[in-house]
Amino acid sequence: MPAASVRPWAGKRLAAHGQDIGELWLAGPGSVVVDRDGGPATLDGLASTLGEAFVGEAAMERYGARFPLLAKLIDAADWLSLQVHPDDALARELVGPDAVGKTEAWVVLDAAAGAELIVGAADGVSEAELRGAIARGTAGRVECRVQPAIAGDVLLIRAGTLHAIGGGTFLYELQQPSDLTFRVSDWGRTGRQVHVEPSLRALVAGAVAEPRGRDFRVDDGGLEVPELRLELLSTAERAERRSSGRSLAVVTALRGSVTARGEGWAETLRPFETLVVPAALAAWSLDGASDGLAAIGTLP
Repeated sequence: MPAASVRPWAGKRLAAHGQDIGELWLAGPGSVVVDRDGGPATLDGLASTLGEAFVGEAAMERYGARFPLLAKLIDAADWLSLQVHPDDALARELVGPDAVGKTEAWVVLDAAAGAELIVGAADGVSEAELRGAIARGTAGRVECRVQPAIAGDVLLIRAGTLHAIGGGTFLYELQQPSDLTFRVSDWGRTGRQVHVEPSLRALVAGAVAEPRGRDFRVDDGGLEVPELRLELLSTAERAERRSSGRSLAVVTALRGSVTARGEGWAETLRPFETLVVPAALAAWSLDGASDGLAAIGTLP
């Protein structure tokens, strides 16, 4: 069951889930599902109970028996905060031993004319100048690298990268299972905390969002970093999947109908519906409408 989050910058694309919904969490640690006994359970709870059979060897190595990914939709009518995320080590230092950092991948699903993204520090802005502006609380557009938001673009935002999503942008995000966000600026909005010192600790001043694909295709077939792997798969032809038990798969229909099939089961997903395929399922396949497009998130 997706979880809807109210945000001050929310657009209207997720209005079916409530008013001012800026984020829809499709699958993550706290997502509620029905367990084998017909009762409610969270994906983290299932991970704790089922362990490696559910999450896979890679997740157990990295996080233990915890759900290892978070997939969401973001719909912005105004700028999200200018922000930075910590890596795992800083997250543990600042929050606690179970905390997780946040590296993320974006797929821009739609973008209005003039929609923009902030993807790092502006050319010509030194680290000292950037850190000084953050410390004074004056960091803004002049310190930032701004680029158009273009439907079909795929971007990797590593922990430590200064970034923001602009109004008119609708995107799918696959990320580490964390909600740790340090706000550098909230563009003058009131009521939400700005995190100056944690932002300065987390910031990697030279980091820039990395283009990893366009036209809804990922370069080299998959975006892979130690924290996650993202594939975009057309379902015009059936794709056979085989698991070594390394990782579960988070499958989201981004466009058209998408059907996942295994021995004795089949699930058809409508746009933005999500299915978690346990790591222990050795073989399954994906097909669907001629215009179908699926995002598949795993651990490498």
